Amino acid sequence: MLIDFKMEGESVMKCIYCNSEVELTSSDIITYAITGAKLTKSFVCKIHNAFTNDNYEKKFVADLDFFRNQLGLTTRDGKPIQYKADLSIDGTEIHNVKLSNRESLYAPKDVVAGTDIDGNKILMAPMERLEKISKGKAASVNMSDVVVHKTVGSNDFIGYHAIHSMAKMAYEWYCYINNIEEYKEEYQEIVDYILGNTEQEIVDIIIDGNYYVMIDRLSEIGTNSFFQYDDIDGYRYVVIDFWKTIAYRIRICKTPNDCLKKVQLLPIKLYLYHIDGSKTQEVLGMFLLEENEQTYFKTICTQNITAGIWGIFTNRIGKIMTTMLLSIHILKKEVNTLSAKLDKYDDGKINVPLLLGFEENNIVTTIDILSQLYLNKDKYDMTKTFNQNLPIVLNLDSDTIGRTQEDKKKFVQLLVDKDKNNELSEYIREGINFFNEIYENEKNLLKYNLYRHEMY
Repeated sequence: MLIDFKMEGESVMKCIYCNSEVELTSSDIITYAITGAKLTKSFVCKIHNAFTNDNYEKKFVADLDFFRNQLGLTTRDGKPIQYKADLSIDGTEIHNVKLSNRESLYAPKDVVAGTDIDGNKILMAPMERLEKISKGKAASVNMSDVVVHKTVGSNDFIGYHAIHSMAKMAYEWYCYINNIEEYKEEYQEIVDYILGNTEQEIVDIIIDGNYYVMIDRLSEIGTNSFFQYDDIDGYRYVVIDFWKTIAYRIRICKTPNDCLKKVQLLPIKLYLYHIDGSKTQEVLGMFLLEENEQTYFKTICTQNITAGIWGIFTNRIGKIMTTMLLSIHILKKEVNTLSAKLDKYDDGKINVPLLLGFEENNIVTTIDILSQLYLNKDKYDMTKTFNQNLPIVLNLDSDTIGRTQEDKKKFVQLLVDKDKNNELSEYIREGINFFNEIYENEKNLLKYNLYRHEMY
């Protein structure tokens, strides 16, 4: 006979939505698909875990597939995120093309499918494959200049599924940080909102310029930043700064500690969840001016966001695309993959074509970047961030790097020649070693002390 003994006064974990003690499941507090830093806890019942996932998070995540791909996030099994986009290729416009990376376009396992402006189906593949399908009707196109078009929709970030997902993440994160393991009456408002029992809005958007100056100093593209605080309106809030793009302020409950008097400096613990899976903390300060009589931050309801305000956020969101290839964390993943393949190359287990992934764009470009960083290492300023160094070290006008097919062909030939001369391994490892120095330095630059922040 199995007897379960419990100590007197021992608490039992319950669902934070309904207090059920059965079928508690592990909840992704920060939706797994938008972060490399996993945060889970088994304090949500099976019913409510499925409810939030099916009603909000699946659609929210699907709407962000393009941006997740650009940030280097992957599926649970490590595969690249697929997304749909429009292409301009050699004067031809192709719509609704499913992509995952450059290889899926330049070297598809089967065919790349899309439609023209009239809705007619268009197929792309190596000519020998298309000739079998089209019976000689296929035409060749120049793939050296492919432009990918993706429209950024406001609903992707501030629509129904987005703000309800943010409310869910804020509430579960708040419970996680504060060791709350059961539903309490003071959380009825936010729980009702998450479960669809009320339409009363509890999520708004921070539009305070000083806030974004502050968070930009402490965060980086792809990082999700969380903090909680008591505001002077008598409520406790959680702020989620999503990927260093838009900050959502979510009302959790009435301030439980009667902290209603106005204070000038409010120290806050900021929790940062990075795209590479790391988690760090910072301390920031919010400075209250006399004219701030209701809340610390200037905010706006999602339905009141104007085209002008959305334009500001669009510029911030656009940085995901301009830093996608040369984001230090994405590049770190590519370097780790390259390093593992280089070990096999040194051991004679793979040859040059396999090392280069048969000229797979990400691998070739990564080696190119590493070689340029090493050749220009004397120009690299370790007091500045990786992205601040890029324009100088790589002679770029932005945080992206572009190479024509001819440039790529010449660079690949350089690598092949170095292989013949037994110089390839050393050439690549010099770049890897210097990049690893840069990466360690970057982590140190993220450590900021208290930043005094004056509000308008």
